[in-house]
Amino acid sequence: MKISTALREAFGVCFKHFGTTLRFLAVEGCMTLAALAPLLFLTNDGLKWLALLAVPFWLLLMLWARVNAAAGMQHALNGGSLFGYHLVDPARYGKKLLFGLKRCLFLLLWAAPLIVSLILARIYIAGDMDGFTLLRKIKAFGGGDLMSGILYLALILIAVLLLFAFGCAFHSGDRHAFVRENPKLLKGHHGKIILCWLCALLSLLPLLIAIGVVILRYIPVLQNLTAVISKKYAIPPIKPTLIILGVGAVLTLPLMPLRSMITAAYVNGLEKEQG
Repeated sequence: MKISTALREAFGVCFKHFGTTLRFLAVEGCMTLAALAPLLFLTNDGLKWLALLAVPFWLLLMLWARVNAAAGMQHALNGGSLFGYHLVDPARYGKKLLFGLKRCLFLLLWAAPLIVSLILARIYIAGDMDGFTLLRKIKAFGGGDLMSGILYLALILIAVLLLFAFGCAFHSGDRHAFVRENPKLLKGHHGKIILCWLCALLSLLPLLIAIGVVILRYIPVLQNLTAVISKKYAIPPIKPTLIILGVGAVLTLPLMPLRSMITAAYVNGLEKEQG
């Protein structure tokens, strides 16, 4: 199965029946909002702790929903509709949930270096620390040079993020193999699954461009951190930044189903080839 063929089939399913794709996106969006509904408790100081309910809500709803979404994609790739009862099918709920929990465990292992890095960073800056003290610690970490310290920290963060992203890419085809009831389907094909995942990042292009623009806006801030702390250098206003990110997110939203559809198309093609 060629990745170019998977791309062509994915584009065909998503954009030949764009109305159906938007309805699929609306259902997935509603489920996501339902899972995150407990976060509304953050608006009440006395009930903030109830926001933690978002964790079990997410696990119990979204892990099942993602498997159903994969079933919908496989159905669409074989002549059916992307939007239908399969998106909310309660059949085999326990097996779908168990499958999702196992994949969460695998991803936690991939994310372990990132989690450890964040915990260490939190410990390192714990307590009442002013900006100048933090800058001195970063400077010391960089061997006496502030920008070197920032660069080293950025490289560490990028490394652990890339490791986690690699894990996400490695397991991105698992749910599609699960709904095809062929867990061994991907054996020996994870390299191309990862390439499919990378190609699928094209669907995030508007958001990635927006993030790039924001980074360019704030690079001068990183170059003048001491002046920022001493209030001699003004940070760019936040409103334009939010507008840029908002526009990127809105333009990316209609492309979101394509991101998973590319991998789904590749997995579907694999099974046809293996016949």
